[in-house]
Amino acid sequence: MGLIEILIVVVGISLDVYAVVVCFGALLLRIDRHRLIRMCVIFCIWQVLALLGGWAIMKIPAVEKAAGKITNVWDLFGVIVFVALGLLMLYKAWKNKPVDERLTDIKYGQVVGAAFFTSIDALIAGFGLSFMNVNIYYSMLLQLIVTVIMVILGLYTGYRLGYEGKRAAYNIGGVLLLLTAVNIIFRYMAA
Repeated sequence: MGLIEILIVVVGISLDVYAVVVCFGALLLRIDRHRLIRMCVIFCIWQVLALLGGWAIMKIPAVEKAAGKITNVWDLFGVIVFVALGLLMLYKAWKNKPVDERLTDIKYGQVVGAAFFTSIDALIAGFGLSFMNVNIYYSMLLQLIVTVIMVILGLYTGYRLGYEGKRAAYNIGGVLLLLTAVNIIFRYMAA
């Protein structure tokens, strides 16, 4: 898997973060630098650790040994993981739930909870990246950078436009993850 393919996966799973942060931004009366930095740190920690955790679980010696016996099956699992994530993102776009309310502050317990639940996608993507023998350090660095960008864009998009960007983010993320699965299939067929 090349750097562009890794970037597509990272952007695809980070659009989930974007969509969630749009909701937080739509609720705020104002955005300040400290709130923005805290949200970036919280989401980045969860996303990067989940990606690393998923990759690390698949590198446990017993799991890795089993993987050596069924190498071609892991490529199939990688495809299944990215298809499942893509379909999950499309489902989230379909069941769009709007809320109309403005708050003066965000409860950071809710932010941590949202970061945890969005990091589940990153954990599963970590499994998929491990199946594909991807360099986890590049993946983590890209995840960190893209998550910061998505938090900033999501917060300001929600603040300025409300919930309108949420559905599009889920749709784009789902399509990117499905395209990654199709790319893996074509690469596998060409080998």
